[in-house]
Amino acid sequence: MAKGEKQKEKLVRLLEIMMKHTDDEHGLTMSDIICYLGEYGITAERKSVYDDFLVLSNIGFSVEKLPTRPVSYYLADRIFELAELKLLVDAIESSKFITAGKSRDIISKLEIFAGKHRSRELARQVYVEDRVKTMSNSAIYCVDSIHSAINGNRSISFRYFEYTADKKRVYRHGGERYEASPIALLWSDENYYLVAYDERE
Repeated sequence: MAKGEKQKEKLVRLLEIMMKHTDDEHGLTMSDIICYLGEYGITAERKSVYDDFLVLSNIGFSVEKLPTRPVSYYLADRIFELAELKLLVDAIESSKFITAGKSRDIISKLEIFAGKHRSRELARQVYVEDRVKTMSNSAIYCVDSIHSAINGNRSISFRYFEYTADKKRVYRHGGERYEASPIALLWSDENYYLVAYDERE
């Protein structure tokens, strides 16, 4: 990649570096920042980094100083507060709708927003009585597809089944597909319920 193209990604990399490595107790010196940018093949001078700090501030990501020697800098405005991230992690961990594996995957992505020094605080374990995680990831993608259909004013088709005592699927209507226009999804008692209009009825 040409030098000019590397410079185009400088602001994004700078935000990534500040988000990952700093918080209100941990900062980076200017030398640290320039070094991290260098790992991406981006050359930088102090003045240009200060100018980038101003740009970040203008778009809602203020960079502040910590009273260290030498002076260090941290990202003061983050997308999520730590308390908000903890709340999201607790909700994900306690949801039976999301598989254990998918829960870990989502939480690992949320850790990016906490930064490496605070991410360990998201390693929480919420215990909910009689809560068993689902074994399939397909449900969350089905929900996403239904939301897309609602937003796009499109109809959906599906087969409806129930489990027997020996965990075998028994399809209603002889396995024929239902066709309906989804109106909304309701979340109640850890389950999604589809509100839809069936033109045939």
